[in-house]
Amino acid sequence: MTIMCKETTLKEIENILDKEGYLPRAFLDRANQLKYLIKNCSSYMVTPEGNEHWLCGNTILTKWAYDTGYSRKYYGLAYPDNFEHWTFHTDILAAEAFDERSTNMENY
Repeated sequence: MTIMCKETTLKEIENILDKEGYLPRAFLDRANQLKYLIKNCSSYMVTPEGNEHWLCGNTILTKWAYDTGYSRKYYGLAYPDNFEHWTFHTDILAAEAFDERSTNMENY
């Protein structure tokens, strides 16, 4: 099975985990969730700005190409977690939003 993402993206997912051997359950769950969405996506796109987007069922996963600062500020993580996801009621709504994201949402 081919994983549709940049190699640096996989490294960032691994960096979510604490490097000193202490793996809080929440970080392990987060890394596994991200890998699941990427491996099982039906659509993938990279925008000209370098943001990556995946559509997996009724979920859209986005990896921002820049450090949002959110994970460092609110969770105190040493490495950025620039992933964000949205869950929709149906696959159809998610697919429509995914198509819109490629044109409209990047301009915010």
